This record gives sequence, structure tokens and C-alpha cells, in this order.
Amino acid sequence: MVKDGWIPTACYQCKAECAILAHVEDGVVKEIRGNPKARGKACVKGMAGISLQYNKDRLTKPLKRVGKRGEGKFKEISWDEALDMLTSKLKALKAKGEAHKLTASFFPHSITDPKWRFLNAYGGFINTALPHCDSAKIVAFIKAMGGVPNHHIPPAFDTVPKDGIIILAGRHAFGCLDDAAVPRDILEAQARGAKLVVLDPIFTADAAKADWWIPIKPSGDTALFLGMTQHIVANGLHDKDFVEKWVREGDFEQLTAYLKDKTPKAMSAICGVPEADIRKLAEMCAKAPSVGVDSFKGIMLGQALDFGHAWTILLAVTGNIDNPGGQPLPDLTPMSPVEPAPAGPDLGTLGWHKTGPDKDAFSHYSFIMEPTWYEAQAIKNGDLKVLITAECNPAMTEMGQEEWRKAVCLPGEGGEEYRLEMLVSYELMHSETSRYADLVLPDKSYFERYELLYMPWWYNFGQGVLLRQPVVKAPGECRHSNEVFIELGKRLEPKYFDFADDVAFYDIQLTGLGLSVKKLQEMGGIWSPGTMGFYKYKDAGGFGTPSKKIHLYWEDLKDVDQALPRPGLAAEYEADTQDYPFVLISYRTIFHQGTGQWTHNNPQLRDPVSGMFENPALINSATAKKLGIKDGQTVTLTSRTGQLQVRAKLTERIRPDCIGLHHGFGSSVGRVATTGKGVSDNVLIPDSGMTLKWQDVVGGESHVSTRVRLSA
Repeated sequence: MVKDGWIPTACYQCKAECAILAHVEDGVVKEIRGNPKARGKACVKGMAGISLQYNKDRLTKPLKRVGKRGEGKFKEISWDEALDMLTSKLKALKAKGEAHKLTASFFPHSITDPKWRFLNAYGGFINTALPHCDSAKIVAFIKAMGGVPNHHIPPAFDTVPKDGIIILAGRHAFGCLDDAAVPRDILEAQARGAKLVVLDPIFTADAAKADWWIPIKPSGDTALFLGMTQHIVANGLHDKDFVEKWVREGDFEQLTAYLKDKTPKAMSAICGVPEADIRKLAEMCAKAPSVGVDSFKGIMLGQALDFGHAWTILLAVTGNIDNPGGQPLPDLTPMSPVEPAPAGPDLGTLGWHKTGPDKDAFSHYSFIMEPTWYEAQAIKNGDLKVLITAECNPAMTEMGQEEWRKAVCLPGEGGEEYRLEMLVSYELMHSETSRYADLVLPDKSYFERYELLYMPWWYNFGQGVLLRQPVVKAPGECRHSNEVFIELGKRLEPKYFDFADDVAFYDIQLTGLGLSVKKLQEMGGIWSPGTMGFYKYKDAGGFGTPSKKIHLYWEDLKDVDQALPRPGLAAEYEADTQDYPFVLISYRTIFHQGTGQWTHNNPQLRDPVSGMFENPALINSATAKKLGIKDGQTVTLTSRTGQLQVRAKLTERIRPDCIGLHHGFGSSVGRVATTGKGVSDNVLIPDSGMTLKWQDVVGGESHVSTRVRLSA
């Protein structure tokens, strides 16, 4: 029952999902604040969630396509008709032995989310936005330290001691993309005497607060970290006790031999950071009581697994694993399984990246989920037949968005209208993706639904369990995607869905804690053990690897020359440098989070005075002068696969060889999107199917930048 007052719940204006309080009066959300029982902070995106909630473009009834895909023509239908259409298609797909050709694209709030449970039971797969940011990093942590596929566990910044080092590598933490409390925690750590080092080609808000900004060359992070590690090891500055006790026998010797020619001087030539600065940062890290590294896919560029590997090695040789201020290991929340538990299909055998003509390119690498950026190619290959999207917008999010749009419109080969036989989109409002959907289903907002958030699949390290609960009623006939997947489960896989609804599902999961949804509500919506815990590997008898030690050398990747990190730049940044002399960099701000249903159509966040109205191209002033470009004029950016016209913004806060373009703009759907300005950077990004040799297939990553030419 929805009531008035301050109600605890979880924000969802970005994937940090911070604990908040919603002030409700007469059934209307009036104000948002950070929950003081948790981290106590909300950012401007979170506080602007009210504008999203009451946007007049909200969808309230299921829609069925009546025109061609992409025309955006629909008619209203009943939920019964919509569910019957989807059930019939999924039954037919499974009857043909092709259940694995169903993929759902969404953000998995937890690894036993009802959507994921349905996919495991039915035999389909999941993909998410992770392959644009953190997947390779997760794979690197698993290979080095073992454990579960925890989603982006940043350093516990509030535990960084005096003289500790915080390194942000392409991570825009002051844009509140981790947790709204992180900027406070970093600033308080600095007040205690910690040092903040920011590695980024752009002088970001983080760099403005840093003790040291290093304008590194795009994709140069692996070389930088290898140069630092070489200096530390060659000079005996490593943590000898930690290495002897906790690094697998023989690995340190392999690393030492490999590092001989990875000197600061040699790595400087690759990463663009002066040799003296590499030595200085290395010595700072060796002497510091803690070093913590946080990154968003390494400058948002390439060679992501190599970078994750390199930074894990640096932390290991300096003893900064699971220590205050270092790289924490996740505390797993003891949730109860919902029996019987579906096993799910074998991704390595049936996953569409493993069945198409490019399967050899993926054969060496570990994937946690299907890579979203390969969707278009999977449709062309005939390996993806039904795609269900929720809380995402692949028509604008995918690399090479035009190729994605073309792929979903390819004619069928066996009597079907389209090669992708069904596209279903859950939406708060129409999006670029819904224009192509066969069914558009009206979703509930995060103010209208239940969800259970818990470690390890969550940004907010150490909080235990957080309940998202309805604070207002949903308009019209909106249903949350979890509710619909449970209904599909009851129809298609009833053995695994013998519970009443989403709340009953969560009640079963909470029994391991002696809780229920009702009890959790009475506790203020949060359960926490009250501590993070460090050095857990000591009590556990080691790490989660087969040897119980940290693995620095990855013998399973030896034959592709990745047993140890490759120092070079991503391949595409070394190609065609004369024709495309600049590297396009995607950057982030506190006003905007991607192209999904959170912020791209929010009037507060797109306000020209108090928000971010457009995304001009950031161009170094000296570069612009050489090319005769004036501030504010329209310029053309051309890549190998696309072209954009965009306003120039001249600044000294970016490397001369880079162009900055904010991600998440360019929508032509919705009144806010169409009145605002801006362009989609994904028009310029090569489609993975066309340029797979340049894609960082390691761990499921895809580049979100490219080389471009700039002209007036």
C-alpha cells in the first residue's frame, strides 16, 4: 500500500542505484534526498528523477507494431494479446530447438533477478550494457583473484588512510557514476592526507579536484601501469612479504622476466606520459600505505582486459588487495536460493558469439554474458531470433548504431517478415529502440516497483541488501518487466515459477537472513552487516583461484600472447593515423547517463541553463587555431564509418590529439529529446561485425571511441 511521508527506496537515474528517501504527498513524489541510513547522498540526476516520473510522454498501455520496423506506427492492445503473442513466439522458438536464440538485454540488478531466472529456465541468454564498460575488468579480477563475477567493486574510498593513493583512470567519479557519496568520500580522504591522481586525456571535474592530473594518451593505461610495475620490481620496492605468501609460485618470476624491457622510458613512448612522471608515480605507490585504482574500461578505450590485468598486477606487487584503500573483494550477501534453480544454457557452446563465422575470434576469451555490441552481427548470422530489451536503448547505445538499425530490419529468410523474428521493448516512454519494436510494453518506473539489490551485483560496496519499493502507483496499465517475466515463466516454465509474484520471490531469497520484504520495509529498507571486512583471504585460506593464490600469469592465453598484459595501444588507434589524425573520446558528466530510459529525456537534466542541453565537440584551442576553427562554429567529424556535424567548443582541457564528445545525445524521439540539441557519438563508432579485429573481444568489451578527421 502506497502512503505519504518519507519512504526509503533506491534511485535508478543511473546504475549506481543509491539508497534514497522519496517524499510523497497525496500520492505524488515531491522531493528526493539521500538516505542517511545508507550513504546519505543523492546527485542531481537522482533528484531530477521526479521530472522523469511525471513526464507527459509516459506510455501506459501495450502497443503492437502496425507499420514497418522503424516507422514508429503502433496500435494499443491488451496485455492478454501482448502476452499471447510473446508466449506463442517463444514456444515456437523452443520447439525448433532454438531457445538459445532468445536474448534479453537489461541491467541485472542481481544474479538471481526474475528476468535472469526466466532466461536460465527457458534456455536463452542475457546481455547488458556491461560490455561497454566493465566486463573485461571483471574477467581480469576473476582470472587473477578468483571469486564471482561481481559488478564493478570500486575501492572503499572512505577507508583510504593518510598518504594513501587514489588513482582514477578514465573514471568520472565526480559525475556520480559509482555512487553519489563517492565524491564526498574522495574529498574527505584528501582532507586526511590521501593523494588523488587522475589519468585522463580530458581535464574533467575529477582532474579539477586532483593533486595530480596526468593527460595520458588514449589507450595508454596498460603501458603506464607496466612501466610503473617494472620500476617497482626492478628496484626491489615491491611488497616482498605479500608476493611471497600470496602470489602463485613462479608467477612473479615470469612477470619479472617479462618486465625487463617494459621500462618507464619504453612505456613513456607508448602512453605519452613523461618517463620521470612514471617513475614518480611508481615510487609514490610503492611507499603509500594503500593504493586504490578505479577505472571505467580504461580511459573508455581499448585493450580492456590487458589494462585490468596490468592494474591488478600493480596492486598485487604492492600488496593492495583487500586492504583499506586498496582493491576490495566483495562480501557476498547470504541470500537463499529459490529452488529448483535452473542451470541455464552453456554460453560457451550455444552463445551466438560462439556459433557465427567469427567464433574463432572469441574462442580464447571468457564471456560472462552475450556481448551487446555483437547483436547486429548475430542477427545477420541468423543466431539471434528474439530480442527483448528493458532499461536500455540499443538503437542508440550500440557501436555502429546505424548497422544495428539495418540489422533489425533485414528481411527474413524462411518466410518470416524479418530475420530478427521478434523485437520486444519495455519502455517508460518511446525511444529510438521502440520505433523498431514489434511489441512495446509500458514499464513501471523505479518509483513504482519492487526490486531487491544485493552484493555482489551492485556498485555500492558493503551495503548488504537494499529494497526498492513502490512509493507511488503506476499510471494506466504499466507492469514492471520482472512481473511480465514471472508471468511468462508460469506459462512456459512453471516448474521454476511456483511462487505468487515478485514479492513472494524476494521473500524466499530473504529467508537466509531471517527477513522478508515486510520486515525489510520495517527496518527502513536496508540490511547491512555493518562492516566491510578486509583481508578476508587470510581467514578463508587464500583466494578463489585453483591455487588459492593470486595468478599473475595466465597460461590459458599464452598462445595469443596475452599471458601477461600487452603494452601497446588498441589496434585501431595505430591505424590510418594520417587520414584520421584525432582520437574521439567519450566522456561523462553529472547531468547525463547514457541513452536509456534514465536521463536522455529528462527536462531538468536537459535544461539549457541548469542542465546539459547539447554535447559540443571539445577541441584543444591550439589544434583549432591550426585548423582555423572558431569557438561555436559548426564542424564536421568524419570516421571510417560515419559523419557528424556538431558545434565546436574550444578548450585547453583536452589533449591536442583528441576530440571529446559526450555520450548519450542525438535522440529524435520524445519532446525533450527533440527540443534539445546534440549528436550521437555512436554514428562514428564502427560496428563490431565490420571491425571485429579492432574490437576488444577480451572479456566482452567493445570500443566506444574511434579515430576521426576534423574539418571546418
